[in-house]
Amino acid sequence: MGVKTPVHSAMPRPTIRRVVGVWLGLWGLCISICLFPAVVYSITKHTIEDVRFHSTDATTRVVIEVDGTVSHAVGRLPQPDRLYIDLPKTALASDWARKQVEVGDGRLRAIRIAQYRNGVVRVVLDLQNWQEYRVFTLRQPYRIIIDLQDNHHTPSTARPSPGSSDFASPSPPSAAPPTIVIDPGHGGKDPGAIGPRGLHEKTVVLQVAKALQQVIRKELPHYRVILTRDQDVYVPLVERAHIAERERAQVFISLHANASRKRDARGIETWYLSFAANERAQETAARENNMSTSQLSDLERILLDLQETDRINQSAILAGMTQNALVDHLSERYGAIPNRGVEGAPFVVLLHTSMPSILVEVAFVSNPLDGKRLRSGQYQQALAQGIFQGVRQFLQHAMVKAE
Repeated sequence: MGVKTPVHSAMPRPTIRRVVGVWLGLWGLCISICLFPAVVYSITKHTIEDVRFHSTDATTRVVIEVDGTVSHAVGRLPQPDRLYIDLPKTALASDWARKQVEVGDGRLRAIRIAQYRNGVVRVVLDLQNWQEYRVFTLRQPYRIIIDLQDNHHTPSTARPSPGSSDFASPSPPSAAPPTIVIDPGHGGKDPGAIGPRGLHEKTVVLQVAKALQQVIRKELPHYRVILTRDQDVYVPLVERAHIAERERAQVFISLHANASRKRDARGIETWYLSFAANERAQETAARENNMSTSQLSDLERILLDLQETDRINQSAILAGMTQNALVDHLSERYGAIPNRGVEGAPFVVLLHTSMPSILVEVAFVSNPLDGKRLRSGQYQQALAQGIFQGVRQFLQHAMVKAE
C-alpha cells in the first residue's frame, strides 16, 4: 500500500489566520457601531455660541460662551500686541457670521474669531492700552471670561469664586479723598413718576439729593459728595454710573420715588443689583430703566456675565442698613412707615458701577399722604437724615471689614 501524499490547501495557513482575524475585526467594528455608536464619536465637539464684550471706565470684559465645558489655552503675541485664546474640540456655530467685533474703548481695539484649524477655535484680542488681564470661567451657561484693566485702574486682588466673577470694589488712590455719589433719578425730558396732583418724581428726588449732600458734608467733612445732576437736566442711565466710576466712589446711591396703580400703596423700599425674583421686581426695574419687562431678559443675560459676588453682597448689606435706618428714623417722627423691604432687580443704573450701589424708593408719589409729605422740605430733610444714618453705618462696617 503506497504512502498517502498529504493534500495542501492552495492558501497557506498563516494567510487564513490573517483573513479570519480581519473578518473578526470587521465584525466587531460593525457590532460596536450598531450597539455603541457614541464610541465612534468619542471626540465630541462643542460649539461657540457667542462672543461679546462689556466696557466700563476701568475694565473691558470679553465673554466667550460655549455650549459645554471646554479647556482653553491663553497666549500672547507681539507686534502688534495681542492675546489669543485657543479652544480645542470646539467649532463655530453653523450660522456664525461675525469674524470681527469692533470695540475701540482704549484697552481693546477689536475681537477676532476664527476656526483656527480643525477642532480648534481661536479668539484673538487686538490690544491697545492695558495693564493687566485675568482669565476665568463661569457656568450656567459655560463662559470663558477675559478681563482687561488699563494703566489708570488699581486692579483688584480678589479672585473669582466658583460660578461667579468677583470684581472687588477698586480702592481709590491714597491721595484722593473718599467719595460718595448721589444720583437723583430721571430729570429733564424724563419726569419719572407723576402723582395725581402733578408732583414729579424728578423734582422731589433732586431736592432730597441736595439735602442728603448737605447732611453728609456736615457730618462727614472729609468725604467728597457728588451729584450726578444738580438741576433739572436729563442724564442717561449709563452716564450716571460712569460718573461714579470716574470719581472712584465708595458708594453710589440712586434716589427715586415709587408709583402704583393702587392709590393706597405706600412706604419705602431699597433695591440692589440682582435678578428680578418676582413680577413686582420686574415691573419696578422696567419702569426705572424705561424699558419693557420683555427687554429685561437681555439685561439679565448681561448681568450673568458681570455678576460680582463681593460687590453684590456689599450692596445688599448697604441696602439693608439704609432701608432699616430710613424706616426707623421716619417712623419716630411720622408714625409707622410701611417697610417694603430690600430686594434685588436688574437696574441699568446699578449695572455699570463697580462699587456697592443701591436704589432707594423713598415714597409713593401716587399715594395722597406720601405725595403731601414729599412736598414738605421738613420731610425731605428727614428722608435725607435717615438715608445718611444707613450710609454712615455701612461705611463704619466697611472700615471694620477692611481692618
